[in-house]
Amino acid sequence: MLIITLVAALVSIAAGTSIRAWAFAIFAFLVAIGLGSVAFVDGSSVITASLSGIAILVLMEIGYVAGVFLSGFARRSARLRENSSGTDNVPTASERQQS
Repeated sequence: MLIITLVAALVSIAAGTSIRAWAFAIFAFLVAIGLGSVAFVDGSSVITASLSGIAILVLMEIGYVAGVFLSGFARRSARLRENSSGTDNVPTASERQQS
């Protein structure tokens, strides 16, 4: 179960950087239903299987949001780094007039 949880978290973080929210929501819902079904077939009660599915769904959604945040943060910092490096070397109009 720990391996499934780790894989789900890593897949969710990776998905947060590349796919749309509605596509991930459908994917996560299907994975949660599948995991709940497997738990039920293995002999768990309906309540335990449902809670297992809900728990993996929550974990996947948290991972997705973290991936979206990290991806946006990386893009924003790269854009700021690119903008600041290009503007440092070029003198402004007021600096050229003073020379």
